Amino acid sequence: MSATIYLIRHGETTWNRAGRLQGQADSPLTLKGTQQIEAVSNTLKRYLKNQSLTFWASPLGRTQQTAAIICDIIGIDFEHIKFDERLKEITLGSRDGYSSWHALKNDFPEDMAKREEDPWNYRHPKGESSQMVLERIEPFIQELELLSGTHVVVAHGVVNKIFRGLYLNLNHSQIFALDRPQESFHCLSEGKVATIEAL
Repeated sequence: MSATIYLIRHGETTWNRAGRLQGQADSPLTLKGTQQIEAVSNTLKRYLKNQSLTFWASPLGRTQQTAAIICDIIGIDFEHIKFDERLKEITLGSRDGYSSWHALKNDFPEDMAKREEDPWNYRHPKGESSQMVLERIEPFIQELELLSGTHVVVAHGVVNKIFRGLYLNLNHSQIFALDRPQESFHCLSEGKVATIEAL
């Protein structure tokens, strides 16, 4: 595995702060979110040491906002970002933007019971399962490995968990157990994943 991948989640958004479910719906970064990404960017810059890289991001608004901050700090033109649809967050379909998981359980108890039985393959109405997300991310990772070099990837909580799980060949339960940090990021290199705390 010859590529080095710096995998970053977007900063805190207004819906993250409120506990609202985003999916592929969108909300802007909070002040805390911009501060998180400034810290991530300053730490990332020390690791990059002015080396050439390819910059990838999900095209959703919160990842574009995050990527713009990173570009300013590490010295990359925003126009050089490659926005890739495969990096979009998992969608809950008609339930994107729902007020909370608790509200979903109250409003759709039968559906949520089905999700508990098979969380990996469960799909909300018009939404995606985790397996479907894996199937769209896997070719992207394979392409990065073929390209080799250094890559910065800005995406989302669920996407980044599945990304790391694929890279490490984890099972479904192990992938679900991974964290979704916004104040640190991950370096994927030589078949290993390291967590880098933003300073």
